[in-house]
Amino acid sequence: MLAILLVSLAGGGVLVRAGQVARMSELVAWRRLLPLALALLGVATSLFRAEDVVLVAGLIALPCYVASVLFAQAEIHRAADEATRRC
Repeated sequence: MLAILLVSLAGGGVLVRAGQVARMSELVAWRRLLPLALALLGVATSLFRAEDVVLVAGLIALPCYVASVLFAQAEIHRAADEATRRC
């Protein structure tokens, strides 16, 4: 039960960051949607755990979450840096 809660919280946090990037209209479409696509792929593969396909979920979900967070965080920092340069 604790594992389900942790996966849900991690997936939700990843989706929040990806959603922030998806709303950045100044970015090219693929750069906006890449974190969201990776996050949704991670959530979808995490659902394989319910069907006892733990190996697939472990091999695909975690790297998708990590890549999604890294891409989203990089875009958020890049936008913040550009905002400070404008001022």
